[in-house]
Amino acid sequence: MNAPAPASPSELLTALGTAHRLHEHPGVTTPVEVCAVLGVPLSETVKTLAFVLPDDRLLLAAMPGHARVRYGPLARAAGVRRPDLTPADAARLARAGLQPGGVSPVVDEPDAVVVFDESVLGMGRIHCGGGRADTSIEIRSADLIAAVAKATTAQIAELPDASAD
Repeated sequence: MNAPAPASPSELLTALGTAHRLHEHPGVTTPVEVCAVLGVPLSETVKTLAFVLPDDRLLLAAMPGHARVRYGPLARAAGVRRPDLTPADAARLARAGLQPGGVSPVVDEPDAVVVFDESVLGMGRIHCGGGRADTSIEIRSADLIAAVAKATTAQIAELPDASAD
């Protein structure tokens, strides 16, 4: 007997009663294109990078869309060594009901490790992955973090220097 398909991030948020809005953007998948269609700057998005830990759990790292991940702090926040961070491939993401380009920190895997950069909490209304490359979720950042039962926050992102413009 096959296991049921994992719930999508939007379905999980709906089940929790968390206010959000799902945006579909067929054929538009790159961050720049998605931001143009949604009418938001990259700095008002949250990207989620997915890794597989040695015990096959997902590690999801959520940070502002214009930030870069700091691997050492991410590994420490997840309680693993830096070499234990292996990027999740499409097959592993599919088992969680996610597609590359649509990774969300809200996932139907109770054992997933989810680490938000601490800057996300104060971002206000954001857009994040909706599970598929052609969908995005609009949600308040505090609601997004609250929707992830075991979420942790840490300084895992390197934000661009605003004065460098």
